[in-house]
Amino acid sequence: MGLRKSFAGWIYPEQAQGRERANPVGNVISTPLERIAGVGEDWAQESYGEQMAQSVPVYSAVRLLASSVSSVPPKVFRRDVQGGRERRVWVGPDHPAQALLDRVNPHMTRGDLWTAVETYLDLWGSAFLAVERNDAGRPFEIWPLRPDRVKVIPHPEQHVSGYLYTGRSGEQVALATDEVIPLRLFNPLDEYAGLSPIAPLLQSIKMGRAALKASLSALENDGTPGLVIETDDTPTEEEVKEFYLRWDDRFRGPANRRRPAILGASMRASDIGMSMKDLEFLETLRWAIEDTARVYAIPKMLLGDLRDATYSNFQVGRRVYWESAVMPRLKFYQEALQECLLPLFGDRSLVVEFDVSSIEALQEDETERAKRWAILVKSGIMTQDEARAMLGLAPLGGQAASL
Repeated sequence: MGLRKSFAGWIYPEQAQGRERANPVGNVISTPLERIAGVGEDWAQESYGEQMAQSVPVYSAVRLLASSVSSVPPKVFRRDVQGGRERRVWVGPDHPAQALLDRVNPHMTRGDLWTAVETYLDLWGSAFLAVERNDAGRPFEIWPLRPDRVKVIPHPEQHVSGYLYTGRSGEQVALATDEVIPLRLFNPLDEYAGLSPIAPLLQSIKMGRAALKASLSALENDGTPGLVIETDDTPTEEEVKEFYLRWDDRFRGPANRRRPAILGASMRASDIGMSMKDLEFLETLRWAIEDTARVYAIPKMLLGDLRDATYSNFQVGRRVYWESAVMPRLKFYQEALQECLLPLFGDRSLVVEFDVSSIEALQEDETERAKRWAILVKSGIMTQDEARAMLGLAPLGGQAASL
């Protein structure tokens, strides 16, 4: 990791490289000052990262997404075209590209890396991977960078000329474009910064937090009795004290829970119940969960709202979650690795895919799978041996058989 280009070359590329500016639009998108100071920090506010520690729905959503993404291993294949048909062969664990994706750096596991990347993207809308390269230019380590500490250095012709990362102690490191893999959620308001999911969710988060604080304050300072006992007479202080002593003696403690009470002829008991304000607190908290579920494309039952959950729709919800939230994110990461990382290994036949074959929620029902393969065999689209191979069975070797 280091400075591969001078700042003079970044700021004045036409003078440094001795060529004319090819793209006049670049000067409209970025200004000379931005090419020195960098951009993007307005959309990567530190407060966005704090929301995970301050909002239960956000914490639940981000943790769920991060654990799901990190559970899927990336695999590197080599494309081989024979007879007009493309075949993909896994390169094996010892290939430099696969070894790097399996053992990303000495202090993090593969799961740690993708947990950090997904968490950063879900909180800030941006994530950056720093790629350490050896003297031969071969990648050998990958490190996640906190988005709120990264500044993008615009380029008038090539859009981005580099990145500036500020460490914990304030030290700054300049990184070239081939040392960073940028991941950004599209932002219609900024060409260089990702759009944080927290931005549209912030008001709902604040409402939910305010409801929790108000509810906690009400509980701590509440003087409303749970039960009101009315009597036709006005009891004296001594009679009231005597009543409470007898009540505690008869009904306090788990052994006396729900013990029947007998009141005098002139006494009537009534339960206060929940007030409209209490119900409003609950609805506000539910609204915060629903908004979080909408923003992160997660069925709300997976965030703990089980009011309408059944076994059947919970199973459907898990599959919908993987198909609508996780799979698009994996495709996004896959394209970034394909475009920015694999070319550094000098083999244009390499491709990367995330292996979701072990994800239970995406597994097709065995009965439905067998029916589908039977149809394919009968129609001649698939041979019996191909179907048996999918089932993990040995080929028939030309023997007559039917599915």
